[in-house]
Amino acid sequence: MWCQQLMSTSQRGILLIVLLAGLGAAAYVGVLRIFGEQANYTVAVAVDYDDVRRAASLVGKTPQALLTDLKAAGATHVAITEVTLGELAETNKLLSATPARIIPVISLSAQARQRVIHQVEAKLPPLSAESYRRYGQLRDISPRLRDLGVGYDEGVEVAQAAGLKIIARPRPDFVSTAQAVDASINAAKEIGAEAVVFAGTRVLGYKSLLEYVADKLQAKRLQFGLIELAAQDGEHALARHLDYEFVRVHSISEQELVGMSPQRAVDRLSLAVRERKVRLCYLHLFFTHGDPVATNADYLQSLTRRLRADGFTPGSPRPFAVVTTPDWALAVIFAALGAALMWLIQPIIGLSGRAFWLITALLFALGAVGGLIAGDIARPLAALLAALIFPIWALLTTRFRERPAARPVLAGVGTFLRISVITAAGGLLVAGCLTETSYLVKIQQFRGVKLAELFPLLVIAAILAARSMPHYWEVRTELGEDSREEPALRAGLGQAFSCVVRYWHALVVILALAIVAILLLRSGNEPGLGISGVEMKVRALLDQVLVVRPRSKEVFFAHPLMMVSLILLAYGARRGLWVGLTAGAIGQVSLMNTFCHLHTPLLVSLLRVANGLWLGIVGGLVLWVIVQGIGKMNRQMPPGSRE
Repeated sequence: MWCQQLMSTSQRGILLIVLLAGLGAAAYVGVLRIFGEQANYTVAVAVDYDDVRRAASLVGKTPQALLTDLKAAGATHVAITEVTLGELAETNKLLSATPARIIPVISLSAQARQRVIHQVEAKLPPLSAESYRRYGQLRDISPRLRDLGVGYDEGVEVAQAAGLKIIARPRPDFVSTAQAVDASINAAKEIGAEAVVFAGTRVLGYKSLLEYVADKLQAKRLQFGLIELAAQDGEHALARHLDYEFVRVHSISEQELVGMSPQRAVDRLSLAVRERKVRLCYLHLFFTHGDPVATNADYLQSLTRRLRADGFTPGSPRPFAVVTTPDWALAVIFAALGAALMWLIQPIIGLSGRAFWLITALLFALGAVGGLIAGDIARPLAALLAALIFPIWALLTTRFRERPAARPVLAGVGTFLRISVITAAGGLLVAGCLTETSYLVKIQQFRGVKLAELFPLLVIAAILAARSMPHYWEVRTELGEDSREEPALRAGLGQAFSCVVRYWHALVVILALAIVAILLLRSGNEPGLGISGVEMKVRALLDQVLVVRPRSKEVFFAHPLMMVSLILLAYGARRGLWVGLTAGAIGQVSLMNTFCHLHTPLLVSLLRVANGLWLGIVGGLVLWVIVQGIGKMNRQMPPGSRE
C-alpha cells in the first residue's frame, strides 16, 4: 500500500476495523434490500382500451373478441380512461351541457345517466340562475367543460367479460374539492379497478388536495401508478403522502411506437422491469406493422415470454416493501467514511499522532451523531463524500515502480482488481447511506453525480501527473519514503506546470476535455446527450447475452486503457502513464456511479460491475497484445515484454 509508513500499526488497525465494520453494516443493509427487491416479482401487463377499440374497428372484430385474444397473448389488465363531457357530446350521447345543467339523451341507460349527473354535480359548484342564463342552452358543450370526467363507459363491461382486470385512468380536471375527489376515486373503485394511472399532465388533487387524495386511495385500496419518464405535476408529493407505496409504470407513447419495432419495444419494457423496478407495463398498440391483431398478439407474447424468462410473473401490481438503513448501521457506515478519509489524507499531509487521533475521534463522533440523530440530513452528504473519496483512494494506492515486477501482466491484472474492489467497497457504502424507500423508488435521487464524476478525475490527474515528474522523486528520495507526500507532490506539480507546452500537449488537453464533456453529458438521471442507434443495438445484444449489460465506457474504453497502463507501470514505465491512468479512472468513476442508481436492484448493480470487470480485463489483455505487437514492429518495447 502507498505511504503506509506514516501510520502506525495501531492507527492502521483502528481504521481497518472501522472500515470493515462499515462494510459489514453496508452488506447487512444490502441483504435486506435484496430480500425486499426480490419479494416483488409480479408485473402487470395492461393494454389501452381506446387502442383496443380502434384496432377492433379496423379488423371488423368486437372489442371483447380482441381483448380475449390479447389476454391469451399475455395481457393481464385493461387501462380504461374516464369519459369526458366532450366525448359524450361527440357521440351524440349528450343533449346539452352547461356549468348549470346537463341533459343526457335517452341512448344512455338510466344508471349511466345518473352516474354522469353525479360526477358533474360533484365536480362543478352550483351556479346561480344569472350564471345559467349567461351560458344559455347550448347543444355544443362549452369548451371549458370538455375535459370534465364523468365516469367510465361500456369498456368496463367488455373488459370484465374478457376476464381482464382494470386499471382506471381518472381525469384530474375540475377536481378541486374533497367532494370531487370522492366522486372520482369512488368511480374508479366501483368499476373494480386495482390501480389508477391519472390521465393528463397532473395527478388528481394537485396542488392543495394531494394528502386527501392519498388518504382516499389508501382507504379504497387503489394503487397509484407513477409513470416514469413522463412527469405529472404533483406525482412526487402524492407519492410522499402515500409513504412511497406506489407502482412504477412504464409506457411507450403512440408517437414513439411509430418509428419503433415491436422487438425494440419489448427490449425497452423488459429493461424497465428488470432494472428500474417497473411493475406495470402500460402498452399502447402498434398500428403501423401490418395486421394489428397478429402484430400486437405477437408483441404481447414476446413481452410476457421475456418477463417470465427473467423470473417475473404476470399479475396484479403492488408496491415494494419499505426498506431503510437502521440508525445503528448508518452510524457505523458514517464512521467508516471517516476512517477512509483519514486513510486517504494521512500519507499526504502527515498529521502528528495527537492530531491524527483527535481528528479521527471527531470524525467517528460526527458519524455516530449523524447516523443516530440527523440521518435524513446526513445521508446525501455522506454518500457524496464516499463517491468523491473512494475512486481517488483506490487509484492513489498505485505507485510508480522503481523496478519491473516479476510478472508484469499478472501484476497489472491484480492491481486493476485491487483498485476496482476498493471503488466497489465505496459504492456499497454509498448504497448503504441511501438505502431508504424514497431513494429506492426514485422519488429522491443521488444529487452529486456530476461532481462525483469530475472531482475525482481532477484530483487523480493532478496527483498522478506530479508523481510522474522527476522532481517528485528527487524530493521523495531526499525526504525519505516514510515522509509525508505533500512536499513531493508540490514539487512534481510545479515541474508539470512549468513544462514547455507543445502542440501535441494541446491536442491531448482538447481530447481530454472532450471526453470529460461527453462523460458529463451522458451521466445523471436525465442525460443531455442521446444514444446512437448502433449503440442501442449493441446494448440490446449485451442485455440478451449477459443478462445485465455493463457500462459501455467501462468495457470499451476505460477498463482496457487502465489495464494497459497498469501493465506498463508493472514493467517500470513512468513517463506519460498518468494520462492513461487518469483516462482509465473514468471506469472507476463509472463503477461508483453504478451504485448511485438506487432505483436499480442491488443484484443488478453487482452483476453489472462484475460483467464490466471481467470484460474490461479481457479487453485490456486484447489491447495489450495489440500494443505489444506495435511495439515489436517499432522495436520499442521494454525488455522482457516479449515473454
